[in-house]
Amino acid sequence: MFEKFKSIFKKEKTYSCIIFDGKMMSYPQLTKKRIDEINNDPKYKNWQVMIQEDKLK
Repeated sequence: MFEKFKSIFKKEKTYSCIIFDGKMMSYPQLTKKRIDEINNDPKYKNWQVMIQEDKLK
């Protein structure tokens, strides 16, 4: 029961990013899973994701 309750409030670590899709830039907070998806999925082939370096340390 406690684990189920804890999982509701557990958040994945997010990273401050800059995404450039060829037209616009955005500045979201993304999880590592979402960053990998954008970098590896063919539908995002022209997108660039740059993680703020100070957030990696």
